[in-house]
Amino acid sequence: MLTRATALSVFSFGGNLGFACGPITVTLVANALGISGVGLFILVGGGVALLLAHYFPAMHRQSAQHWQQKRQRESGSPVPVKDDWRHFAILACVLFGRSIIFYGLNTFLVLYWMHILKQSNTSGSLALSVLFIVGATGTIIGGHLVDHIGAVKTIRFAFTIMPFLLLAFSLTKSVIVASALLLPIGMLIFIPYSAIVLLGQRYLPNQMGLASGVTLGLAISIGGIATPFLGQVADATSLITVFFILTAVALIPMGAAYFIIEPTIKQAII
Repeated sequence: MLTRATALSVFSFGGNLGFACGPITVTLVANALGISGVGLFILVGGGVALLLAHYFPAMHRQSAQHWQQKRQRESGSPVPVKDDWRHFAILACVLFGRSIIFYGLNTFLVLYWMHILKQSNTSGSLALSVLFIVGATGTIIGGHLVDHIGAVKTIRFAFTIMPFLLLAFSLTKSVIVASALLLPIGMLIFIPYSAIVLLGQRYLPNQMGLASGVTLGLAISIGGIATPFLGQVADATSLITVFFILTAVALIPMGAAYFIIEPTIKQAII
């Protein structure tokens, strides 16, 4: 039976694999059929929507059954479980820093590949796909790391190394070195993902919906909000400056990672 960390990493693997295949697939279709050919992806989205509509009733029944059983198990427990808002707020700093780095790379890596490293747009899209393919693998590795060394150590491991790799990437003008750096960068961005989500839920065992909304939902918004400002910086200065900013942003989760703790036993039982 899969543990929570491993199960979450397997779940995330599918989404990250989609991120990986997207850039290169869209580029190939656009080059072959023109920009209007991208409309074919509407059919893909529509097909997925139909599958979800078909299986949603069964998934809803399973979810309702799970939460009913959970409430029945907890109804006999006389000891209330407390929420740890302080460490959840610190974890949010880790999460938001990761989100900005993730969306910064997602948005500007192809442009960096084209304008700074002087490569083609196809090569840039391939680089982005490589980043996410490696990252998808990182989610699986991250789940296993959480099971073996714990969530906090997994987060610290990833974010302690990340700023140095981003700095090296910002300084290099060699496409070979940049390509080599993409591998560990992609890995380290995704390794702590399941650890962050699980910690958020364990810090707020009485606010599972809120914890999931922040760790799974708000993280996307923060990165999306920051990206236009990074674009303005790129227009005013250069893409290199944007990657220096991403390096500086990486120091935030790096520092915050050393102020979070593993939840207490009572908090961890969810």
